[in-house]
Amino acid sequence: MKKNLIKWIVIHQHPFTVAEENHFINFVHSLNPLAKIPYANTIKNKIIAYYEADKIKIKAILKDLPGRVSFTMDCWTSPSTKSFLSITAHFIDKEWKLRNVIIDFIQMQDSHTGNNIKVAFLLGISDMSLENKVNYIYFINFC
Repeated sequence: MKKNLIKWIVIHQHPFTVAEENHFINFVHSLNPLAKIPYANTIKNKIIAYYEADKIKIKAILKDLPGRVSFTMDCWTSPSTKSFLSITAHFIDKEWKLRNVIIDFIQMQDSHTGNNIKVAFLLGISDMSLENKVNYIYFINFC
């Protein structure tokens, strides 16, 4: 149940704390009175662990690419005025299939200047060891 709950939370972008809401707990217990629902902190830690494991896998795939990687970036400000930048890598894998993968999702602490976006981008590709594989960069929504 824990894995399905985590998948549901991530895919539908629910807050971790949904698992601690009374209506949710009552709903789950109406389906199975013996169900054990993990705490929000446990869910958060498990999602982070999944993220770290997937990041290692993606980094290994990208490391062995014979070609270059193109990138798209999108930045926006949430209704709560938090600024975010996502970096997506686009590449052809060893089986000649087009792949797209988000390599970083960054909360921007500073304003959306070109220099701040550049710094965030360079940190994101550096973390994935992609500095020498950059082919093309496209801004979807310049902040």
